[in-house]
Amino acid sequence: MENSALQIVRKIVAEFGTSDVYAIAETAGVKIVYENWHPVTIGEFERKTLTIRVNRRALENDKNGAMLERKIIAHELGHFFAAGLKLEKKEEEAFAHAFAADLTGIV
Repeated sequence: MENSALQIVRKIVAEFGTSDVYAIAETAGVKIVYENWHPVTIGEFERKTLTIRVNRRALENDKNGAMLERKIIAHELGHFFAAGLKLEKKEEEAFAHAFAADLTGIV
């Protein structure tokens, strides 16, 4: 892939002046909402409304909920920033995972 997740993370951190997922989301115009649903997924990105949905139940069930919350948001931001890369679904998921790990240092 020509634009690796790490390259894009570095560009975003330089452009936004931070690696804070909340600040990046706010500056990028991405809304973060918290909802409860059966914990099949822990987070979702809704491209049409530019909304990250975080599953509260996943956070409640995790011993380090704050770290998981940042990881979820970073992963979903990966989907947001992958929009122009024209990736297949599996490739986009891998990109979002790598993006989150590179942005937060959390694997």
